[in-house]
Amino acid sequence: MIKFFKAMFGDVREYFREWSGWILFTVLILYYELLFHGMNFSLDDGNIAAIIAFAVVAGGVFGVLTGFFPPVINKILATLFTLFTGVIFIAQYVYHSVFNNYLSVIGTIKFGNQAVDNADTVISNIKAQIVDVILLAVPVLIMIVCIWTFMAFDRRRWWVNLIGAAGTALVYATTLFVMWAVDSDVYSPYNLYKEYTSVDLSVEKLGVMESFVVDVREGIAGKSSAQSRINFASGGEVDIDSLASTESTTMQEITTETAEATTEEVVIDTSPNVLDLDFDAINDLAGNDAVSSLSEYFANIPPTNKNEYTGMFEGYNVIWITAEGFSGYALDSGLFPTLSKLADEGFVFENYYQPLWYGSTLGGEYANLMGSPTKNGSYLSMCRAADNENGMLFSMANTLKRLGYSCYGFHDNDYTYYDRNITHPALGYEWIASGNGLEYQTDENGQDMWPQSDLVMMEETFDKYTETQPFHLYYLTVSGHVPYGYGAANAMADKNKAVVSDLNYVLDTTKAYLASQYEMEKMLEYMMKRLEKKGLLDNTVIVLAGDHVPYDNMDVVDELAGENFGNSLEAYRSRLVIWSASMEKPVRVDKVCSSIDILPTMLNLMGVDYDSRLIIGRDILSDSTGLVLFPDRSFITDAFEYNAVTDTLTSHTGAEVSDDSFIAMQLYVADKFTAADNITESGYYTYVARYLGIDEDN
Repeated sequence: MIKFFKAMFGDVREYFREWSGWILFTVLILYYELLFHGMNFSLDDGNIAAIIAFAVVAGGVFGVLTGFFPPVINKILATLFTLFTGVIFIAQYVYHSVFNNYLSVIGTIKFGNQAVDNADTVISNIKAQIVDVILLAVPVLIMIVCIWTFMAFDRRRWWVNLIGAAGTALVYATTLFVMWAVDSDVYSPYNLYKEYTSVDLSVEKLGVMESFVVDVREGIAGKSSAQSRINFASGGEVDIDSLASTESTTMQEITTETAEATTEEVVIDTSPNVLDLDFDAINDLAGNDAVSSLSEYFANIPPTNKNEYTGMFEGYNVIWITAEGFSGYALDSGLFPTLSKLADEGFVFENYYQPLWYGSTLGGEYANLMGSPTKNGSYLSMCRAADNENGMLFSMANTLKRLGYSCYGFHDNDYTYYDRNITHPALGYEWIASGNGLEYQTDENGQDMWPQSDLVMMEETFDKYTETQPFHLYYLTVSGHVPYGYGAANAMADKNKAVVSDLNYVLDTTKAYLASQYEMEKMLEYMMKRLEKKGLLDNTVIVLAGDHVPYDNMDVVDELAGENFGNSLEAYRSRLVIWSASMEKPVRVDKVCSSIDILPTMLNLMGVDYDSRLIIGRDILSDSTGLVLFPDRSFITDAFEYNAVTDTLTSHTGAEVSDDSFIAMQLYVADKFTAADNITESGYYTYVARYLGIDEDN
């Protein structure tokens, strides 16, 4: 018998040599997954079992693949797999430290210039967290030394590889089966594996390596599955107004300061803001299950109603500004008189939030301009929507162009950045930015300044593009971009350093942040003077919202607000401007709202035809219940809020939130994201446009 086993398996040393690759790769990936999860989440959060299982699978795959070939080739492969593993984990760690979300490799790999343009910030973050980075980097060096010294990596016997492959497949299948068997909620590990709804949730619940796998799978299969039937968690039948409202969540929340009494009775049109759509005809034009699924969903969504503010700005010129890195807490500094005037004397949104959407500034723009949350990973929603004819049907520029407006978009950074030379014309703008109509601003040495001046951008464009009315101008600012420091770090902060020198803040970073944002204040001051001089103030509406918080410097937000937010959703509270000089009184709105609500609110104010069911955000001024969505599936309603990071549910009214109401609300929120993703993936608006007879040139 002993002779038989020796003949079959060889001695223990030979056995170890053949299995050592599996062992080392499994140990390496387990080390990374556990260390990474401990750094960013918690080792006792209930997700470790699945993460360990997927780590064993990844180790098994690498082990199998490094045993098919001669030793030198196997060692080269082992080295490449080791480097790949280290790079993936370090990249995820550094990316999260900068952008506060996780990296979708497939979604952002084509935008390598993002990393280049944020190189200073990346290097600064690495230095600040050098111990963590070393803990992530050292195992790669140790592993490579092992590979090229005492490890043989001989070609294995065929049956050893077969056993290894079968064992790896068994662990993988068992893991998926157990995940399926214990599947309990809409964001369970199994559902994240199956649907890949969020890279952030995937990294948290599946681990870094498996998230990469499903990310690649989504990138390969995403477009081919864009015509498949869509599974909505709630069946589209959740009534948010009964779940999330309070007695005060009505139009009484919207009050005009010192409103004068009147005996004149005004009849207000409160009919639904919808188009005359035949969903069956739209489905026939598409001929696929995804569009049919969306049509069924939208048909069951209650529309928002017209209200006393419908058409308030009909025919007005529109100036819309997306403010780089802007936090509403900056207004507490007293440094921004023009911006404060606009925020305090128009529509005053007391509970406005600016979530940090995937894709940094491009994600923030998409939410602001398209009224929709972005896909949280896999691809950038703005780019995918631009791929579809009329994929941006309801954008403000496309809508106003159909009414004869001249629509121009401006940006004081490279015009091709994030493919904006493709996406922003698809939004409806004649796109004018640095290198395409605007000259790069340079310093005294002839070097391009970073960041560029928003004031100069306004000076070079305003008079030229406001000659023909009605017009719609869109400005994407850049002066408030990271990093926040003086000298070469930030040309705008350095330029305005004297303005903030006497402010009572402890952090120099906070002062530099305010100094960089002050360039936008000067831009607004100039714009207001030109509007007044040209006689355009009373028939122009100004819209301004940030793209995201200063994500790499959340301590700045804390200091500006005067409190330590930690994981609180209050860090994302901000200010939204909708203002016109024609408004005699401020209109205060208590309803919770966010960036995805800006577009439908403006469409209603402009009095244009649109279908409120087909836009994920909702008109803030309507009688609908307020809702704020966050990428990690946190949410805020007027009645209660759920923080997914801390897994806490908080009532705003003192009334207890039932489990049924909370679960139903989670399903409703999940469906909003599902609808948003699939509008983009299926090109739903394309078929709506065809039904309406709107061609791609509008």
